[in-house]
Amino acid sequence: MGGNGFTGEGWTTNTDYNYLGDPKAVKGGSISWSIPDFPASLRQYGKDENSYYTRMMQNLVYESLLSTDPVNEDYAPRLASHWQVSPDKKTYRFRINPNARWADGKPVTSEDVIATWKLATDPGLLSGTGEVYMTYLSNPVAESKYIVTYKAKKDGWLPLSIASGIRILPAHIIGNISAKDYLDKFNYEVVPGSGPYYVRKEDVDKGRSVTLRRRSDYWGEKERWATGLNNFDIIKTEVIQDETLMYEKFKKGETDVYSVNRAQWWAEKTDFDEVKQGTVMKKRIFNQNPAGLSGLAFNMRKPPFDDLKVRKAFQMLFDRVKYNEKLFYKAYKPTKSNFPATPYENPNNPLTGFNLDSAIALLEEAGWKDKNSEGYRMKNGSAFEVDLTFTQPSQERYFTVFQEDLKKAGVKLNLKQVDGTTQFKIGNQRNFSLIPVAWGGQNPPSHEFNIASKTANDTNSTNWPGFASKDIDQLVERYNITDSKEERVALTRQMDSIIYAMQPYVYGWYADYVRLMWHNKFGYPKWIVSRFDDYYSGTEQPVFAMWWLDPAKDQKYMEAIKDKSKKLPTEEVDNSYWLELATRENKGEKIKLNQ
Repeated sequence: MGGNGFTGEGWTTNTDYNYLGDPKAVKGGSISWSIPDFPASLRQYGKDENSYYTRMMQNLVYESLLSTDPVNEDYAPRLASHWQVSPDKKTYRFRINPNARWADGKPVTSEDVIATWKLATDPGLLSGTGEVYMTYLSNPVAESKYIVTYKAKKDGWLPLSIASGIRILPAHIIGNISAKDYLDKFNYEVVPGSGPYYVRKEDVDKGRSVTLRRRSDYWGEKERWATGLNNFDIIKTEVIQDETLMYEKFKKGETDVYSVNRAQWWAEKTDFDEVKQGTVMKKRIFNQNPAGLSGLAFNMRKPPFDDLKVRKAFQMLFDRVKYNEKLFYKAYKPTKSNFPATPYENPNNPLTGFNLDSAIALLEEAGWKDKNSEGYRMKNGSAFEVDLTFTQPSQERYFTVFQEDLKKAGVKLNLKQVDGTTQFKIGNQRNFSLIPVAWGGQNPPSHEFNIASKTANDTNSTNWPGFASKDIDQLVERYNITDSKEERVALTRQMDSIIYAMQPYVYGWYADYVRLMWHNKFGYPKWIVSRFDDYYSGTEQPVFAMWWLDPAKDQKYMEAIKDKSKKLPTEEVDNSYWLELATRENKGEKIKLNQ
């Protein structure tokens, strides 16, 4: 039954997986960072839950049945200590670890899995996630207190990935709640989880900050996966909307970690006195995080961007070479894929460059031939006028150049700055014509959630442009059922070519690294960030889980703050640990971290 007397005979487990923590880590202290906008929701499930901060927070508060090895991506234990896959690969059994506990001390049981599934698949959540779950899996069944079973509705790797990866909520809190009540009650009240951190109601200062607190009684503290992780007593996230103020507060030590997102600042403003003294660390970290897609999403559902010729013209008027050379210190690479910097990118996608004459020709072919007295193109009695909202003042630098180049082609672009929460809602509600996007990458890509035709009308998907294709849907079906990674790569490249040809975005640029700065009082593993995710992470461990307050470093840091003549040891700016590891893997070496 999975409880006392369970031996694991006939079951699968993994006891030799890699983990991302450093055994030298110590507990205690705090770490802080800032984000530009308060999230629209802190919920695990339901509308507006797909923000980067919410994903990071959930990763520390909730747990799934299984996790994955951060090096080879094999399954590893989490809430479930053991699992079984039937010979036909259609039935999955999970044995929940009897030691697993919720933050209030109650045991985690199969009933929690059942209740989570019931909530997550309720259409009242106004999210398409549940529909995808039900496409691939039947309702889970509790065989006993600790054994739960899923049955796959389709072949392939995806059903097991979904079943093992759903983050579980406590049945005694959400078991009898309606979707509507859940959306209302828990929008900013965080349901307690089984993970190493919790969020009190009073720790959510709406619009200003969210504080996570470490559980002193975390059930998994001595498990292998927790080695060297979850060290800070407090992880504080502050909202600072002005990016200049955000940077100045970091330099003063009011926040601990800062991601340098502006190439100009990295080149011109990161060699200040504290960096030279060593009290502030400066690092450019190369890992294998899928770069993600950034650019401008067209709303293809309505004019003028329901016309491919118009979309192509806008791409030709987005002068990425000029932006990169004049504004970004040649720090970025132009995007020509929906899966840039990953094996899934189709290398044969053509790279579009700036071409005013060709853009004008396309606009005229699309019927925008006449001009009004102001020089703007006309069609059916209306001028070609488009609104573009943006969130950061730094974006205005290149959007203004874009605005000028569009004007040369006879298009009026209206720029309007809004806060990030408003921008996110505008996008999710599809209430835009042209809007900036910056989607995180995925490894492997979840096509069912992002590019299948049904996502075009799912307000919780990242398919803001609304593209849909039967050819893509067929390829997604094949992608989801194959166990071969090589075939999944080949299929995704086909999808990439189809989507790219639709031109649903004005494709922007990407970086294959993260630029971080932090006050030099922290210890961290030699890889600094996780392998396949960003530093704040939504699936793997964020730096807030891997790092720790190093007592010796902290003491020297405080001494150097008081005495500017003291210098602290510095390191090479570039860190390429994960790239070097990949090279070793390609040579056939079996990798073990922390050895």
